[in-house]
Amino acid sequence: MASGIERAKEALGGAVPPPWIVRAAFRARAAIGALHARMVPGFSLVLERTFGMVDTKALYCAVDLRIPDLLARGPLTSTQIAAASGADPDAVERLLRFLVMRGFFKHRRGAYANNAATDRLREDHPYSFRDWVLFFGSEWNARIWNEMPSRVRTGRPAAETALGMPFFQYLSEENPDAGRAFAGAMASGSRLQGILFGETIGLEDVRHLCDIGGGSGSVLAHLLALHPQMHGTVLDLPSLEADARVVFEDAGVAERATFVGGDFFDAVPGGCDLYVLFAVVHDWDDERCALILSNIRRVMAPGGRIMVIEAVIPPHDSEHFLKTTDMLMLVLGDGGRERTDSEFAALWTRAGLRLANRTMLPSTFEVFELVPAG
Repeated sequence: MASGIERAKEALGGAVPPPWIVRAAFRARAAIGALHARMVPGFSLVLERTFGMVDTKALYCAVDLRIPDLLARGPLTSTQIAAASGADPDAVERLLRFLVMRGFFKHRRGAYANNAATDRLREDHPYSFRDWVLFFGSEWNARIWNEMPSRVRTGRPAAETALGMPFFQYLSEENPDAGRAFAGAMASGSRLQGILFGETIGLEDVRHLCDIGGGSGSVLAHLLALHPQMHGTVLDLPSLEADARVVFEDAGVAERATFVGGDFFDAVPGGCDLYVLFAVVHDWDDERCALILSNIRRVMAPGGRIMVIEAVIPPHDSEHFLKTTDMLMLVLGDGGRERTDSEFAALWTRAGLRLANRTMLPSTFEVFELVPAG
């Protein structure tokens, strides 16, 4: 089995830099972006920013036509791609010309090939982000975003306005295909965070780990494979149990892994000495986050810990990816939000917890290690 650092390199597509280098690179990129914005007249900036939908839909179209999969064996001309995908040759050529300009695919001597970004959009890539593109570019997701003005004006969740029900209810009950696409999209990110978490955080003394909201168990399977002494439990919606069993079997950890179908607002499995929440807290408002964390605090083993893995909104006004994902929380969810340092601190206090330790992953996500207060 590949080591944790080898898997991290594979997931990131190269070396795993320390967090301070990643943060410096993000700051430099934000500064260049701010300079670019100041270099054009105001009307040009407005035009450029309103074309964001073109990026989303063009990338969705390429994935829907399975172009990254077609190019997995080598370069093809747009005519060959069109013939293989049953599409219009002229439209395919124009689509690919645009996407090459935007940093996707490579173009040389009349043929197109995958680059590092589009290679991740192959269905068979072990760390594929294909589901993320299919989720974000979908028609049903667009319907939710069309209700953003209503969300800002009234405070009512945009998903309820667009779909007639809460976001997660729609995924689990009304549109299973959308639910699978969303679960796959979330797994794309959680797999990467899980690998970096497993490489960075020492878990040698953990006997039983519980992944709250752990989806189909890919993170838990990875952590159990790294730590043979550990047993693990995933708590998530009952509809994900069959997928989780396949994940556990494929990883060779089925004898040490358990899936519990349930609702973390009602109860969580008790007696574990470590509970992890990967990008779960940002899905909910403070009241419901405090309820989840309090449910864990009441049933965790003596001496147990909670680790919340989230990113933090910085205090500056410069560009930062988390300010964009906060718009995602604003529109898609019901009270979800990205948080600042002070907002996280208030949340821990509200849930009867205190911060015992804090570690930054190479992804710049933070691991907040929490223990009962007092």
